[in-house]
Amino acid sequence: MPENLWALVRQCALELQDALSPDPAEGLPCVVFFISLLLIVAAEVAAFVLVGEQVGFGWALLILILVSALGPFVVRRVGSGVLARTRERLALGEVPTRELLDGLVVLIGGVMICVPGFIGDAIGLLLMISPVRHLVIRAFGHQLARRVQKMPPGRWGFIDARSTPGRNEGAPRNDIALPPGTPDRPEEPGRPAEG
Repeated sequence: MPENLWALVRQCALELQDALSPDPAEGLPCVVFFISLLLIVAAEVAAFVLVGEQVGFGWALLILILVSALGPFVVRRVGSGVLARTRERLALGEVPTRELLDGLVVLIGGVMICVPGFIGDAIGLLLMISPVRHLVIRAFGHQLARRVQKMPPGRWGFIDARSTPGRNEGAPRNDIALPPGTPDRPEEPGRPAEG
């Protein structure tokens, strides 16, 4: 039976891939995401059934609701600590790279806690523990650093928003949309209105 199920999932994935993109490599991330989402939902349902068998359906549902409802308070407490450390590093004139990654992991854990499911709640609560967060950052940080090093230099463009070269201070702005009939420059005191 599992072989037939696997064949059915594979056939659905291939049909979805063909429908999304004529180039198989282009539609692959979407298919992987779709199958991963299905597997996560199946694992969460299985976990709920297992917990429900042990403690009862009503208690399992109550635990699920309580953890999802109390999760934002845990995230807020942990997140405020991360924010305080980030401010300390900024006050010292240092770049708070570690703290920003810490905040990102707390955010991901918070989303996992708020979405109902025992597996997501367990992983999200584990991510609220500082040593676990640092292990995750260390593990995925190295992978991210290797990917960034392998990236071709012309792939990403950057926008420098600090200044616009060649723009006079008195020149009208053309980067904002103004309603028809509105002058480009605000009226200055003591200067007659243009018109």
